[in-house]
Parts: sequence; structure tokens; C-alpha cells
Amino acid sequence: MMKVDLKKIIEGMEFQGDESQSYLKISSGEVVLFTDDEIAAAESDDDLSEHAEWYREAIEQAREFISNEEDYIPLPSKYEFHEYSVMEEFISSLPIEEQRDELLSLIKGKGAFARFKHGLERFLLQEKWYQYRDQALAELAKGWCRDNGIEFQ
Repeated sequence: MMKVDLKKIIEGMEFQGDESQSYLKISSGEVVLFTDDEIAAAESDDDLSEHAEWYREAIEQAREFISNEEDYIPLPSKYEFHEYSVMEEFISSLPIEEQRDELLSLIKGKGAFARFKHGLERFLLQEKWYQYRDQALAELAKGWCRDNGIEFQ
């Protein structure tokens, strides 16, 4: 198997949602995303000739997936990336106690993510946070690759 681009794995992980799942196609090293709707359409025998070309292509790709599922490995879902825990780790890594204390208080309860973002802006820590978060995502992706015997670059 060829080496897979770790950036593509990370992008695939980030683009997934509640109604979509990303996969690594083993034979090509390509990362693909399928929505629940595309899978449902691919499983039906509906006539697709009236649909846009991009939609027909997506359904064809989903049909290929259904008939060759062993060639695909699901990427870690958004539920496997615990962003709240990453936020806590980031906060505890900060050298300034005032920032740590305030950001920790901001992430308690409902609306934690929005308050956290405002706190980052106040302390001018957005860039540092995104670097930390990206690193955590990369570590999850690398671990997933190792667990699945996939070489990455």
C-alpha cells in the first residue's frame, strides 16, 4: 500500500458530521466522504438520470463503496476526537495562571465552546489554540493509521 497523506486523513475526519462518514479507500489511498442520503440513494434502484452530474457521480461512488466495503476503512468519527478534553489539556498547558483560571471557568456548562472562543480572543490565544487542536487531531490520525497498519506522510 502507498503512503497516505496525513492531511487528507485529518480533513476527512473534520468534514464528517452526524449524517456523513469518511473512509480511506485502501486500494487508492483516497479519502472519501459519504452522506447517509448518498448511501440510501445508492442502495435504491431509483433512476438518477434527472439529477445533476455531481450527484450521479456521488451515488456511483457510494454504489462502488457498497459493493466493495472491504476496500474501505472508516476514519475516526467526530465522537472519537474529544475536543472538550483537548480544550482542558490546552488550558492546563498555558503558563499564565490568570488565563488558565479564567478559561477553565469559561468551559463549564452549556455554551462552553462559544465562551472558550471568546476567552481565546480576549487573551489573543486563538492561533496557539488552533495549533494545539491541529496537533491533537494529527496525533489521533497517526494513531488510527498505526492501528490500521497504514503508512502515512
